[in-house]
Amino acid sequence: MSNNEKYILKCINLATNGLGRTSPNPLVGCIIVKNNRIIGRGYHKYYGGAHAEINAINDALKRKENLEGSTLYVNLEPCCHYGKTPPCTNEIIKNKIKNVVIGMEDPNPLVSGKGIKQLRNAGIKVEYGIKKDECIELNKTYIKNICDKLPYVSLKIAQSIDGKISLTNNESKWITNPDSRKYVKKLRNQYDAILIGHNTALLDNPSLLPEDLSKIPYRIVLSDTPEKLPATHKLFSDKYSSKTLILFSEISKKGYRKILKTLYRMNIYNILVEGGAFIFSKFIEYKLFDDIFLFVANKIIGKGISPFEMYSITNLKKTQTLKLNYSKRIQDDLLIYYKKG
Repeated sequence: MSNNEKYILKCINLATNGLGRTSPNPLVGCIIVKNNRIIGRGYHKYYGGAHAEINAINDALKRKENLEGSTLYVNLEPCCHYGKTPPCTNEIIKNKIKNVVIGMEDPNPLVSGKGIKQLRNAGIKVEYGIKKDECIELNKTYIKNICDKLPYVSLKIAQSIDGKISLTNNESKWITNPDSRKYVKKLRNQYDAILIGHNTALLDNPSLLPEDLSKIPYRIVLSDTPEKLPATHKLFSDKYSSKTLILFSEISKKGYRKILKTLYRMNIYNILVEGGAFIFSKFIEYKLFDDIFLFVANKIIGKGISPFEMYSITNLKKTQTLKLNYSKRIQDDLLIYYKKG
């Protein structure tokens, strides 16, 4: 692995410290190196706060390091426009940084190559496209938002070895083990909203709370029926009830897409869909999902309900093929992460 690749991976790792707090801004980490020594580190901590490059520059200056002639590594192209904060390119140029190594170009039209051009025009040597795939994965939500003006949608499915999310009587607690459930609670903190269907809300009475209660995502019930849910259910009776929304939609791709557009306008930039079978089936059928977190428990249920019970095709050529990104053992459960093909 080259030094450039090594430092960009360090930037990515640093950037993850901002998970769940930078939206709608991207996750960005920055490292400054001089004479083979890291002299500054920084990451984008929260929306509206200083960008990673500025935090790294300030970190180096606090250490009384001389930035002239150094190399700055960052996973995303530095901004060159005024937004909540001034352009990062100005500070890079001002501090006489010699080289800038970038993971990927910023898809935002306000930047998109302009930051690189500005740095090069100032005589700075710029390389980009280093560990690009990893950089894209890190900012998948940001890229989807910028390019499609829609939230990034993840499906979270917990099932048995034989592909069942519940018994035929709808009993589903608990299929996965405590460690898997803890993993999901942490995962929720990375999303702006958790979405379930009407029947799941009615039968499971979930709280949908994350691990870190200082940041509660919206809890959304997607419904196609006027039937009311009990006011005593957790989503409506706990102290976070103001974060619960019931949205009504016709059962169609147009209806579901309209819901996603509405949520995007509400500054909900990514959504974790947690069921049930009807909702999973429709998001698959309408191709409105981006990835799937599939938790496979060490249980065999036999006759039960499949997560895609209401999804069917008439021709194998129409099968949706997913891309395996990684798998991970969680005690005796298995987490399989798929990207939409």
